Formats: sequence, structure tokens, C-alpha cells
Amino acid sequence: MFSSIAAPLTDSLKGKARKGPITWTKECEEAFDKLKNCLCNYPVLYSPDYQKPFIVETDASDQGMGVVLSQLADNETEEHPIIYLSKKFTSVEKRYSVSEKSVPPSSLQFQNLSVISMGISFKL
Repeated sequence: MFSSIAAPLTDSLKGKARKGPITWTKECEEAFDKLKNCLCNYPVLYSPDYQKPFIVETDASDQGMGVVLSQLADNETEEHPIIYLSKKFTSVEKRYSVSEKSVPPSSLQFQNLSVISMGISFKL
């Protein structure tokens, strides 16, 4: 999840750092390099085929949550990603229990995928 990887970068923008220069730490550098690598190597996004069912996968960690919308390729064995969504947890959300953290990905997916999904069948 990109939001979890970017956590050191977004955390460095909180508080006083927001109004002045930020302190670029080793963790910031590692997160930046990892994000660059992920963005350059992640699978190519595909256009949705509205004749096929969609697959929605969600995940939550201590840092954030993510959703992947995909469809099976014509060979029925390989999934093609259509969209990736992620959100970093707020300081309050980070204190949620594991079961509470599993609910937000579901709400994130439906908020952001409502335009794509109108009247379409999903496999959750």
C-alpha cells in the first residue's frame, strides 16, 4: 500500500514542519526510494471491461488501508488491476482494533468506486 510506504514522508509534514523546512531523515529517504521503485514497477493498469465481473480486494495494516479493483484476463488465470486506492490512517484510526481497521477499506472502496460500479457485478 502506497500510503503505508509514504507514512514517514507524510508524518514529517505534521506540526511545525508544515510551516517551515522539513527534516529529511533516513526513513524519509528510504520511503521515497521505495515509492519510486513501486511506482516504476507496479503492474500496468487496464481499462475495465464492463462485460466481466470485477474483483475487489481490501487490506489494512497499522499504518493505512488499501483497495485493488481488478478483473480476470481472457485466460481466466491472471488478474488485471484496474485501480489502486489507499489511505493513511489518522492518529485516531491507528488506535482502532484489527476488526475496526478492516471496515474502513470497505467504505473506501464503495466511496471511490461508485462511478465505476453502478449496476456492475462484483466478486468480493
